Amino acid sequence: MHTIDLITRKFARSDSGVRLLLAFFFSCTVSLQPVQAQSPDSTFSERSEERSSPIAKSSTILPELTIRDIRFERTGYSFWKADSLPQSGIFSLSDRLFWENTLDVRANAPGTLATISIRGTGPNRTPIFWNGLNLQSPMNGVMDAALLPIWPDDQVEIHFGGQSAAQSSGALGGSVVVEQGQQNFENGSSGFATGAAGSFGRLDGGAGVGISGKKITSNVRVAWQQADNDFSIQKQGLDGRFYSSKQVNNFINKTDLQQFNALKINDKNTLKTAFWLQSAFRELPPATTESPRQTWQHDRAYRAIASWEHAPDNRTLWTTRAAWIDDYLAFHLAGDTDTSRSRQALFRTERSASIGKQWSWRAGGTALRQWAKVDGYSDSTHWFGQTRLAGYAMGEWRQGGTRFSALLRQEWAESQAAPFTWSLGGQTGLGRVGEMKFHLSRNFNLPTLNDRFWKSLGNPDLHPEKGYSTDLRWAFRRPGYTVEMTGFQLLMDDWILWQPDSSGLFRPDNLRKVWSRGAEVSGKWQMTGNKLRNGAWKTELSGRFQWSKTTNVAVYGGSESVLGRQLPFTPRLSGGLSLRLSRGIFSAAFLQQFTGIRLDNGGKKINAFSVGNVLASCALLKRRLSLDFRLENLWNTQYEIIRYRPMPGRAWRLGVGYKW
Repeated sequence: MHTIDLITRKFARSDSGVRLLLAFFFSCTVSLQPVQAQSPDSTFSERSEERSSPIAKSSTILPELTIRDIRFERTGYSFWKADSLPQSGIFSLSDRLFWENTLDVRANAPGTLATISIRGTGPNRTPIFWNGLNLQSPMNGVMDAALLPIWPDDQVEIHFGGQSAAQSSGALGGSVVVEQGQQNFENGSSGFATGAAGSFGRLDGGAGVGISGKKITSNVRVAWQQADNDFSIQKQGLDGRFYSSKQVNNFINKTDLQQFNALKINDKNTLKTAFWLQSAFRELPPATTESPRQTWQHDRAYRAIASWEHAPDNRTLWTTRAAWIDDYLAFHLAGDTDTSRSRQALFRTERSASIGKQWSWRAGGTALRQWAKVDGYSDSTHWFGQTRLAGYAMGEWRQGGTRFSALLRQEWAESQAAPFTWSLGGQTGLGRVGEMKFHLSRNFNLPTLNDRFWKSLGNPDLHPEKGYSTDLRWAFRRPGYTVEMTGFQLLMDDWILWQPDSSGLFRPDNLRKVWSRGAEVSGKWQMTGNKLRNGAWKTELSGRFQWSKTTNVAVYGGSESVLGRQLPFTPRLSGGLSLRLSRGIFSAAFLQQFTGIRLDNGGKKINAFSVGNVLASCALLKRRLSLDFRLENLWNTQYEIIRYRPMPGRAWRLGVGYKW
């Protein structure tokens, strides 16, 4: 606690948020009782692979020894799992990942467009999955991570490495997976309600209720948020001097409604559904080089999933899934409003089985239909579409701690040639010196509908991006600490890029070969139980560091000046450090992230920055009532992720939650 006192004392005289933090710590500390918690704090217990695997959820209808251990897409891969944080409120995915910086989060401003890139591959090559559903837009291939809410019980994972054979088009450097918290039968009724207020006019809240019996479980949850985001910025005047002013045109208002059901028809059949309705209105602030103007964006989305799981015996599972996505976007600029709408219909069926104790396999097929109607297309009244079909097969052999897997996939895309893809993965124990994993895969990324059909500029003859990726990881684990080291590289040909032609108009083409290579180092150290003098405090220290060099190594359409240059907005160095503490009813986390120097589209440098955040929670009334506090940008760092788009300084959030 002496370290926390020194940190907070430094700012206590100058910032009301820090004074609130001191008061929060004091009120929780005086309430501490030297008793053991009823159950281990989830902040310090690593989730098992069974819990975080989609197939693991089916184990509720199967006996103990089942096919839940079949995880072909995991063998040989490097993973990061988000630990729970001492908060009862709802986060956005972009905030959750930015705080610990396990990948490259590119946010224009708080609450506005935030995209994600893994290993320099770019946002449209980094899919985000929600309960197994790919949320990438068929129009531009991007999912706005600021729009994806994360509830405290949700599970967030990052899968590093090329995954086209397992996940289809777009998963080049890795993917982000978000799963709803576990649904259990026979739990009775439950519910929660949260509310919070914070800096810059922030207000948010959430509520949910669930019921479950022997045959059915159902829950619904809603989240709401608004903020003015009128924080102070430095703006350069015509005289070249910088002046302090308030950020303008930065209001946001967002509502999410999610509903989940599971029906156990009998011991062999289970039906599950998931629905997500979303509406968001966001003003888009001007860059510091622009004059204020009214610019806004309205997003509306409907997403629905229905799946049937049939388990005829302990070793077999047949899963069939249908999904529907309907996205609408209105963008207003300079008095003109452009609209775009996309729809996707998905059907997938697959069969998984185990043979003896060593062999497992999975095979299936997918049909995907995509449509888009966009004001910017050649005919704004016409629905442009594409049909994609895929067949895949996977197999795995395991003996003790050794596993080897192979995945094969062939896709057919309307009017395009999707390449045949595959992957090989393996992992084995090395005795006292740890564990080794490797992964090799062929990957591809199909052009988006914008690339092909944009009015007068799109190119319907674009080739898919394609290439190879490799990963090699070593892990060393001992009770209380873990160390991992990973080397990786990704080589992609026919990289699609929009750049100006001789007339100055931007057009897409297969213009470059990109090479991404680097190394990652991560570690975790825990001290709990009898290792501590008083046996009451639990402590965890973890960190992750990445060096990544992502450059153009060949240019097919000119622009030789970019050869060897790091791709825009991709840092070579990045990392994160987290310290977590808990005792009885109190828990806290300190998260520090670092992002190195980046280049903008013009090749100019964007300064490196490091941001710290403190989160704390205090549970009362037999852990039903929770008080939580958040202090973001603890050091009041002035920084930009995108050039001329300043991010806020120190900010606070105070929340309360109740659950039953």
